[in-house]
Amino acid sequence: MKILVTTDFSLNSKAAIQFAANFSNQIKGAELIFYSAVEMMQPASWNLSFYKKYVTEEKNRLTKDLEKFVKSALGTNKKALLGCKYMIDFTQNTEQAIIEYAAKSKCQFICIATNGAGVLRKLMGTHTSYLVNHSTVPVMAIPSKYKTVAIKKITYVSDFENLVPELNKVSKLGGLLKAQTEALHYARMGANHPETIKKTKVFAKPAYTGVKYNILETNIEYSLVERLTKYIGKQHPDLIILFTRQKKGFFEQLFLPSKAAELTFSTKIPTLIYPKK
Repeated sequence: MKILVTTDFSLNSKAAIQFAANFSNQIKGAELIFYSAVEMMQPASWNLSFYKKYVTEEKNRLTKDLEKFVKSALGTNKKALLGCKYMIDFTQNTEQAIIEYAAKSKCQFICIATNGAGVLRKLMGTHTSYLVNHSTVPVMAIPSKYKTVAIKKITYVSDFENLVPELNKVSKLGGLLKAQTEALHYARMGANHPETIKKTKVFAKPAYTGVKYNILETNIEYSLVERLTKYIGKQHPDLIILFTRQKKGFFEQLFLPSKAAELTFSTKIPTLIYPKK
């Protein structure tokens, strides 16, 4: 397993580095690629030969700075650095460069820190929003103030559509992390509706016995974010998993219209977003 860990050398980005290192240690063997995309264009007054020389020297300098920055972020937790790579990429489009490098390197995840309050609020902004809506590689969004802990409890928020392919991913990850895993579903038609009950039968399959489903009634007086905020405040999962439809505005439609997106939902909780098939 490969994880592309993005950083812009800011203090906020250290959270992603620390999370990825802990994640790698927990599953025993993930290869970490610490990556920084630096926007650069050739000045009109520079000839190509001089520019290429400058790029080579600058890449060498920044690669050393990146290694130093990562090591300072991890302190004594150096185990995850075994076999890791450091990559500086000069580009004119940071988000697209991240996506292309992750795909080219066959990474299983992109790990990026979010700034400020709630993760879901900040997923609406700049880099992370673009990655969530365009990357074929799943994105781990890590709150900038996240304090590293072992992942022992996972909450997979499910709409109960495409359950089998999604459960394949969720159950596999939960098994690797040896974490207690639940599928949380808010039933629009009610928890005891025949269609809802029918869909729960998939959890009886041997491959998914490690995932327990939890069906709650939908209270239309509250937005999904408000319901999740309350639920997470009580249950304290260590990782939230979502699946989103890309390029269709699903993510924005789901969270942005509600003032609840301003709340501190998952302020301290990493969120893993898969593209929905």
